Amino acid sequence: MSKTAYQGHPEARRSKGSPLAWINLLLLAVIVIACNYISCREYARRDLSEDQRYTISERTLNVLRSPQVQQRDTPVHILFAFKRSTPNYARMRSLLEEYARHSKGKVVIECFDPVRQPNRAREIAQIYGVEFNQNLCVIDARDNVNAPLNSFEEEKSDRKHVRIRPGTSFVKYETLPDESRRAVALMMDEVVCGAITEAIEGDMRRMYVIEGKGGVSRDNQELLEAIGHITNSLNIQLAWINIADGQLLPDDAQGLIIIAPNTDFTDSEMNGVREFWERDGRNSVFIALDPSADKLPRLYRFLREQGIRPNSDRVLLRDRKRAYYDISAVFPKGLNCTKSFWNGSTHIDGQCMSLTLEHASENEAAMRRLTTYPLLLTTPDYYGETRKDLEPTFDEREDHPGPLCLEAAVTRGSTQDPNNISTLVVLGNIDMLGRDNARTEQRDYMYTLWAWMSHRPEYAGKSANEDLTMKIDLNRHTRSAVEYLTLIIMPGLALLIALFIWNTRRH
Repeated sequence: MSKTAYQGHPEARRSKGSPLAWINLLLLAVIVIACNYISCREYARRDLSEDQRYTISERTLNVLRSPQVQQRDTPVHILFAFKRSTPNYARMRSLLEEYARHSKGKVVIECFDPVRQPNRAREIAQIYGVEFNQNLCVIDARDNVNAPLNSFEEEKSDRKHVRIRPGTSFVKYETLPDESRRAVALMMDEVVCGAITEAIEGDMRRMYVIEGKGGVSRDNQELLEAIGHITNSLNIQLAWINIADGQLLPDDAQGLIIIAPNTDFTDSEMNGVREFWERDGRNSVFIALDPSADKLPRLYRFLREQGIRPNSDRVLLRDRKRAYYDISAVFPKGLNCTKSFWNGSTHIDGQCMSLTLEHASENEAAMRRLTTYPLLLTTPDYYGETRKDLEPTFDEREDHPGPLCLEAAVTRGSTQDPNNISTLVVLGNIDMLGRDNARTEQRDYMYTLWAWMSHRPEYAGKSANEDLTMKIDLNRHTRSAVEYLTLIIMPGLALLIALFIWNTRRH
């Protein structure tokens, strides 16, 4: 063997001196440093839970991105004073962190435990005059959040820019048959989003509800529960008014609400409604018609003048020998603020009346700058029954074929001048106003419409997943299949198995 040392392959010796390897190492180091720098400055969070329970709603995102929040000089301060042992504490805190992240610094979150941090609890108690005998959430939209609240001079008081919500308002309960209560939904996103709107605006807007026509009254406000829940979230105050004496709506009225009238309006009352509808400025009218009531000639004439004709019929499913009030409907394309609902489907319970969108004169409608929009349409399987028979059948000579319009809107004015445009929404169903009857997508859609009518279309959108329990929403075909499976197939299968075992032991 030669004693000469092995020098390696000539190509390998040349590669040792090549600067390409050092350049690669330098580029790798630069990439690693750049990735770390970018990840520290710009990062993204993803909710990987199956039901997206750590994601705030589209509606809340619209509020946080609205000019009312983004154009503020000082951020909105949220104090989350909850005990860490509170159920769903981690979920609620995570949702608040999403508020701070999506607001781009316009919402500041402070979370503390009053039991573990008594000094901070005493400071907060001195500023807001509260006692921490329960969980609290304080939303402060004042310029100086450290100044004590001034509650002596009501006109100059800054208390109107502060909202205090107890922890019990964050959870929705249902009463079980044994009279015990069970938590079914976490309402935090809805409560905090509404409180932010109220704190920023301070003074509440006012809409008036007409009484004295049946349907709703001061003693019977059941149909107003859902609307009242929506208007409170939008910082709108509802007040009662009786226009029987020719009383006009006050100048501070921004909306007029007519719910399920059973008696027709007089000429002087309709003049008051027309006077409000034709006022300069941003005015809104909401009318919910009761399909079971008699015709209201003067009110219907007013609606026809705006381009909506109530048909005074019942929307029924074809090829059935009895009335069946379970209507499949879709949200058609129309208003831009309802874009997230376009082509979405829903099921409506209760009796409905169809509406026809037509103008007596297109030229007159153009001069008055009237524009109509369908908001809710049935599928072609339904028709409008004009008779009150117990066994209805479709007659093409007198009935209205589908698809039918169940809800419609009218705008009066030019979209180029949003501060001088009036809006009218007509609903041919009153069961959607009940909180227990309306489905989630219907409540979100109604919220979107009220945000649009109150001149805040940026507050529209769908709500977040609030359920704490599993909830399955079935249509009528699926319910029939489940009933058939549980009442016939499963008992029959159990009977066959029992007969097989009995016959095997018998032999």
